[in-house]
Amino acid sequence: MKKKGLWIGIFLVLAFVIYDYISMSQKEEEVLQEAEQTSQIAAEEAVEVSDEEVEEALAAFEDRPSSDIQFGANQGDTAYDFYLEDMEGNFVSLSDYRGKKVFINFWASWCPPCRVEMPHLQEFSEENDDVVVLGVNVTSSESNLANVDSFVDEFGLTFPILYGTDELFYLYNVESLPMSYFIDSEGVVNEVVIGPVTKDILEARFSMMN
Repeated sequence: MKKKGLWIGIFLVLAFVIYDYISMSQKEEEVLQEAEQTSQIAAEEAVEVSDEEVEEALAAFEDRPSSDIQFGANQGDTAYDFYLEDMEGNFVSLSDYRGKKVFINFWASWCPPCRVEMPHLQEFSEENDDVVVLGVNVTSSESNLANVDSFVDEFGLTFPILYGTDELFYLYNVESLPMSYFIDSEGVVNEVVIGPVTKDILEARFSMMN
């Protein structure tokens, strides 16, 4: 009696395995049929492209304008962008002024040539709305940042005064003061000047820039 029950159990297990195998085979066959139908539809809907059209597409790709931009601090480079704090606690970036000509002046309160050129920068800034003057203080050279406030008050500077960073001084190769960058309206470095500039020099240089 026990043997009979055992054989019945084995028979049921085998029957389940065979049924499961047949079911899986049927599902696999259905999946394959669906895949074949999808491939056939895609082939029928595919658009034929001639050799001439392929050549034209390749030529257009090769002739596309290059999007590579050379960032740097040398003449002809797109000037490095920056994000600096001004004396009012606001943050200013060079890219904020894209579309305008910009004069970046690196200075320090202890620098005699900087004192000589500051009245020229202020006067130029007041008379030329189409050019943005940015005075970047070389903070790492100041013995006390309070000297920056005193300097600005002394010369009555109204153009933006920004607190520079060591990273920025490195990128812009600031080694001597004052040091200035003439940036055109497209953000490209037009000229680099080491030493003080005058109002006449500023007007002459910017009049030749776009």
